[in-house]
Amino acid sequence: MPAGSQNVERPLTARETETLYIAHAPAVYRYARTRLPAAEAEDVVAEVFAIAWRKGERNLVNPRAWLLGVARRVLANQVRAHNRRAALSARLRSHPATPADPDDGVLHELDELRRALALLRPADRDVIRLLAAAELTTAELAQVLNCSPASAATKVHRARRRLRAVYPERTEEGA
Repeated sequence: MPAGSQNVERPLTARETETLYIAHAPAVYRYARTRLPAAEAEDVVAEVFAIAWRKGERNLVNPRAWLLGVARRVLANQVRAHNRRAALSARLRSHPATPADPDDGVLHELDELRRALALLRPADRDVIRLLAAAELTTAELAQVLNCSPASAATKVHRARRRLRAVYPERTEEGA
């Protein structure tokens, strides 16, 4: 390698990835299937070839062995993740949730809001969800919806009006 040059990894081309996949995907799948159900084994194969594509390994002496090594690490990561989820689940089961205070109307209020949102048109639901969950401004909403800011403002006004019609605001006496 000339002085000062670096071995820069670049993704494999589509043809290189396809050639590698055709030649070695069955072996990777068979290996994954020894430990996982079919759908999960397919996910492992997809992850292995995504890694191969990103890493850009071209001059491998034994590509199948390298891919199976990648599969082994992907499987190990899945086992660790599964063990973490199982441990968390066990901890949650050993510490049951405290029942909600019957005077706390927050959960009831959320259920009412979900029912009201379900009554709206899909476009209105999207506008409300983007404003609330994604915390978008009207200008940002216009970009997401691919419309002018004035049009987005109109959509916001109409969606809010329709939501108020199916979900009346709580009064201070009723709160």
